[in-house]
Amino acid sequence: MKNTFTTAATLLTILTLSPLAGYSQDVKDPSYYQIKDETVSFTEADSGKTVTPEKMPELAGLAGMNKNPLAVGALVNAGATAWGVISGGSPSGGSGSAFASAIPGFSFNWGNITGWKGPKEIIYSYKVTNRMGIDVINIKYKVSFFYGGTEDGGSSAMSASTFAQTSAGRTPAKEPAKDETKGVYITNFTVQPVEINIMWGWKFDLSVKMSDPMNIGTKLHPVAYLQSDLNWILSTPLSTKGGTWTYGVDGAGNFKDLTQQIKGVNDDLPVPQEMKSVPAVNWQ
Repeated sequence: MKNTFTTAATLLTILTLSPLAGYSQDVKDPSYYQIKDETVSFTEADSGKTVTPEKMPELAGLAGMNKNPLAVGALVNAGATAWGVISGGSPSGGSGSAFASAIPGFSFNWGNITGWKGPKEIIYSYKVTNRMGIDVINIKYKVSFFYGGTEDGGSSAMSASTFAQTSAGRTPAKEPAKDETKGVYITNFTVQPVEINIMWGWKFDLSVKMSDPMNIGTKLHPVAYLQSDLNWILSTPLSTKGGTWTYGVDGAGNFKDLTQQIKGVNDDLPVPQEMKSVPAVNWQ
C-alpha cells in the first residue's frame, strides 16, 4: 500500500510541475503552434557618469603593445566578431564573456584611453503569443556598451557642432596637430540574455554578428561606430521562421535601432499555408 501511495504521489508531482500541465490535450491543436501576435519593447538606461570599464582579456593583452601603427583614424575590433546569445531556449555558453570593441589600432596604450562613460544599457523584451492566447515565447536580452573613451589629454565629450561636422565628413574649423589625434571610442559591447521563458514545443535561437569598426568622423577626430546583426530563429514542429535585428552604436554614446529601416523587405513573399493537423514529430 505504501509503494502504491508513493508512486501515485510522484506521478501527481510530475503532472503538477510539467510545463504541459493543462495543455496536454491542447498541444494537439495546430493553433498551439501558430503565431497570433509578436511584440517587441525596450527600456534604456545610461548614468552618463565617467567610469573605468573592466579590461576584457584581449584588450588587457594589447596594453603597451608596440605594433606597427595603422593609418591615422583607423579602428580595430580587439574583441569577438560573432557569438551565441540563446541556443535552443537556453543561454549560450560564451554569451557572458563575449564582447566587441572599436579602438584606435593595435599601437594604442589602454592606460592612455580615459573618459569612458556608461555602461549604456538597452534591454529588449520579445514576446510571442499563439492563437490559443498563450505566451509561448517571452525573452529579454541586454545590449550594453561603454563609450566616449579618448586619448589621454583629449575631451571625451565632443561638442555638438564638432560631432555634426565630423559625422558629415566635414573638417572642423580647428584640427589638432597630426600627432594629437583625439577620438571617441567604444569598448565592452555585449549582448547577453536576461530572462528566458519558452513553452514546450517552441524553440528560439539568437546569435550576434559584428561589423568591422568604422570611423564616422574624420582622421583627426575619429568617431568609432559598430553595427551588430542579431540573427534569430523561431521554430516549432510545424514551421521555422527567422530574421535579423540590427543595432548601431557610436563613440559619442548614440544607440540606433536600425531594424525598422529594413523592415518590410519580405512583405511581398507568399504567406505559408497552414497545416490542418499536427504531424507525428518526436522532438526531444
